[in-house]
Amino acid sequence: MKMKLLLAGLLIVLLNTGSSCINDGIVVAVNLPISHTWNVNSGTNTNFSGSSTPIVLANQIDGSYKDKVKGARYYDIRVSVGGTYSGNVSGTAYINGIPLLTFNGSWTDFKTPQSLLGSSTHVTPQTAGVAALVSALNNFTSNSSTTVTLSANGNLTQSPVPAGLTVTVEIFAQIDAQVNGGDSSN
Repeated sequence: MKMKLLLAGLLIVLLNTGSSCINDGIVVAVNLPISHTWNVNSGTNTNFSGSSTPIVLANQIDGSYKDKVKGARYYDIRVSVGGTYSGNVSGTAYINGIPLLTFNGSWTDFKTPQSLLGSSTHVTPQTAGVAALVSALNNFTSNSSTTVTLSANGNLTQSPVPAGLTVTVEIFAQIDAQVNGGDSSN
């Protein structure tokens, strides 16, 4: 009974102070995953190059949010590997042709994703690439056709390179989407 009285009192206060929470829009955070996995060629060549992969940001979220983006941000970038290899790996990941980060360590270190958020000593952000990422995310708020291109290259320390190796770069981002009221497009 006390809880019902408290809720009723709160509702009365909100109504008397001009609050219109029912009509106001709501901003929700929606995950915007940006990632790609590249195969590493097997054989005697220890260098690898992951081809440029365009990613349309709007295709990474539910279509109902596409024209409701009010803000975007990244919160982590990770590098990981797949397959079994006993040597070391080093390389660079690029966004729109600009170095985003460098990575270096034993292959087994990267079996557990190495994260900028986790302060990994195996991953080093590159200022120009991070700025390019932030710029693309900011552009996405006004241009739903924004595309980023990911690529990576590097080398392994031992030959022969076994079949089945992969390198993955993941950018964890979110958008703020305006839903419900407060938006004339509803």
